[in-house]
Amino acid sequence: MGDSKSFAPWLLTGMGGVLGVGAAAHPPQAIHIVAGQVRPSAWPVTPAVRVNLGRRGALAHIVAELRPSVVVHAACISRAADCELQPERALSINVEAVEELLESAASAASFVLYVSTEQVFDGTAAVYFEHSPVSPQTVYGTTKATAEQMVLAAGGAVVRLPLLLGPRVNERRVGADRAVVDAVRAGQRLRLFRDEIRTPVHVDFIAPMLWKLARLRVPGVFHLAGAESVSRFELGQRACLAAGIEPLLDSSLAAQFDGPPRSLKLVLDCQRAQKELGWEPPDLRQSLARTFAAPAFRAGVCSD
Repeated sequence: MGDSKSFAPWLLTGMGGVLGVGAAAHPPQAIHIVAGQVRPSAWPVTPAVRVNLGRRGALAHIVAELRPSVVVHAACISRAADCELQPERALSINVEAVEELLESAASAASFVLYVSTEQVFDGTAAVYFEHSPVSPQTVYGTTKATAEQMVLAAGGAVVRLPLLLGPRVNERRVGADRAVVDAVRAGQRLRLFRDEIRTPVHVDFIAPMLWKLARLRVPGVFHLAGAESVSRFELGQRACLAAGIEPLLDSSLAAQFDGPPRSLKLVLDCQRAQKELGWEPPDLRQSLARTFAAPAFRAGVCSD
């Protein structure tokens, strides 16, 4: 790869899901390599390496071998239910693998940009700023908050993302808007929470900001969220209308949900990202248009 850091690659992890599709549509202007257990389908011609985050030291070994100038680390167990069922595995992949990554990145002088989540907050505040203290209430949120602190202590950057909108990659990986529309088209009558508030954004808007932050190497926390706060029920209704179908949906209360705890209101303020990165939070209409205006393009990008 050469001795000059200007020619060193960027290592991208966790690019096999919805975020990865948005990132692949707007790839960084740098030499980059994707890492995962299998090659992400959205990155068919990008150099790739196989890594099993569940194997101790696997990611650290790749960083030590490649010596990337930047590591954008999004790989994790992201389904909250899976983390609740397998807390030890969540700890291994979401925390311990990050700790090993940071040790190796320090030796390679790699800047680490860590992709995190709104789920590090408990949903009891009116709004969460980039400087707000974390308050996780789930295993998933706790592991992400713990990893955040390690990255920040090491001089890296943390980007917290909200509920993501975008295409379907496979049965488990699908944008929140596409999931609703696909279910309604299949004849399902979904029941969506009217008291669970989010600031959703389409993945297409996220990638350029990730690459910009990676180039600038600015440490600290940044929020990249949409401009509108909407309930899950309202999001479902507007997604159906954007897709041109009747929103045959029912509403319910998350507060009455019999299951793992859920954060009711997660509104992310993006002041620092707006000031330092030029982030312009898109409204929901703009985000939904990205999912439903060009289905042929998205189907091609996401085919497995």
